[in-house]
Amino acid sequence: METFWSHLGTAGAVIFVFAALGFCILFHELGHFLAAKMLGLHIDAFSLGFRPFWRKKYKGVEYRIGYLPFGGYVEIPQIDASDAVPKAADGTELRPGTAKERIITAAAGPLFNIISGLLIGCIIWIWGMPQDTPKMREITVQSIVETSPEYRAGLRKGDVITKLNGEEFFLSWAKFVEQILYTTGEVELTVRRDGKIFTVRYTPVDNPNAPGSIRKEGVGYPFFTPRVPIKIFPKRGSVAEKAGLKAGDIVIAANGIELSDYRQFQMQIDLSCNKPLTLTVERQGKLLDVTVVPQPLLGLADKYTLYLIGITMEQKGKDQPVTVADMIKGHPAPMAGVMLKDQLHTINGIKITSIGVVQQTIAQTKGAPVELEVIRDGKKIKFNLTPQALIPADIGISMAVYDHPSPVQQFVDTVMMSWKALRGIATGLGNKLGLTKSTSTLKPSHMSGPLGIGIVLFTSVKTSPMIGIYMMVVVSFALAIFNLLPLPVLDGGHIFFGLLEIIFRRPIPMQVTKVLSYIFVTLLVSLMLFVTFFDIRRAVNKVIPDKPSPAGTTQNAPQNP
Repeated sequence: METFWSHLGTAGAVIFVFAALGFCILFHELGHFLAAKMLGLHIDAFSLGFRPFWRKKYKGVEYRIGYLPFGGYVEIPQIDASDAVPKAADGTELRPGTAKERIITAAAGPLFNIISGLLIGCIIWIWGMPQDTPKMREITVQSIVETSPEYRAGLRKGDVITKLNGEEFFLSWAKFVEQILYTTGEVELTVRRDGKIFTVRYTPVDNPNAPGSIRKEGVGYPFFTPRVPIKIFPKRGSVAEKAGLKAGDIVIAANGIELSDYRQFQMQIDLSCNKPLTLTVERQGKLLDVTVVPQPLLGLADKYTLYLIGITMEQKGKDQPVTVADMIKGHPAPMAGVMLKDQLHTINGIKITSIGVVQQTIAQTKGAPVELEVIRDGKKIKFNLTPQALIPADIGISMAVYDHPSPVQQFVDTVMMSWKALRGIATGLGNKLGLTKSTSTLKPSHMSGPLGIGIVLFTSVKTSPMIGIYMMVVVSFALAIFNLLPLPVLDGGHIFFGLLEIIFRRPIPMQVTKVLSYIFVTLLVSLMLFVTFFDIRRAVNKVIPDKPSPAGTTQNAPQNP
């Protein structure tokens, strides 16, 4: 049954991708079509997609639907004429379109994309979009890689970041990272430590340990992680509400263990299934303790129960020993005396040759005591540990945080994101060519074409329907922005040539426009092939598992028995 629902969700996501792209293209071409109709221009055809398999002529216009849904077009001879005298499909000569008519018709397509984006953006405005973290005015550094440029510049664990590039912020972690990625040159962090304010400046570099698929993009993802405020929203009638928790409470600690992220909080809930769990929460600037008893999730407790001893392991190579990389406070191993960098030798008499040996042995015991032997300073030490049961549990809260940007704000964000991305790519190219000393980790290979946009829509809607709708809004706005670029083959080119004709009171010579069109069509096709190549590579990278990380990181996930 789970497989059936998974396949159904995948099919729904695929349908959404084609519907979203088709809607954006349809609205764009509808703008051209209605503007031409209003101006009394002749229209030969209106097509959604290329290589038509369906045609229908109505009132002189042939409507088409093509096999290839990666675009669309409206044939308007008086706007798109390649000859001095425009002609209809049947050979009838037509008057040339005026500069004003060409400008209005060309601008109508992007305008309709903006209008449709604003309309769809109202859904996000009303219902909200889930965020990875709450919006934060300050970011506390939870951890930082000691070999990173941030660490070398002076940033340390526990530092509080109050400004980014000289400006105060109110951003989720994902948006904060986005601002760093789009920064050209040095990133400037204003930091507070022990009551003192100072500035940390560093130049971002490729982060091979960035999360997920970002790792393979080679961008300047931060080498530090934030301490995320855990904001909760109890459901009506839940054990959390009955215990006294309120919407907007920020969980600071669970059973005295300080929490830094949602994953750690959920782990404490699961560990306390059917047992009292004391939560320290912040409410209106005051701290208070609330005790709640997590309840097992029906249908999941038996199937997905895990057993942990509270260590994170690492193995730098197949022939290398398995060692303790980190420990979880309050768990059996650290409480028994296991220490960081201990070499794991045997478990229940079985020699430990890989991380999997430890995981499988603990899983098979079903919570029964295990004997763990470690090597420390050349000596063998034995510990008797009773793994803790991690039972899927719930206290009846929602930890999803929603943002409600207005449609106008969504449009402004897309414009700024597009501008900063193009600026970053141009800066990176300029640096390589020796034209500027400023740097950027953004590259032309980070751009996406129709395939990449489709993949983003697919993964977004599978994550959350609202994120999928938001990405549809971004695509609609981005389509308008791209088409307004003043290039001969785009709507912006028609607008630009029309404005030149009005200014100089004479049309641009037909031969000039033809040559420019051929040149830019070639460049545009080349660009599409270039970005599609990298879109395909990204798609393949999502399917092929990551190679083992550099020495010093964990080998297989999960590594936290």
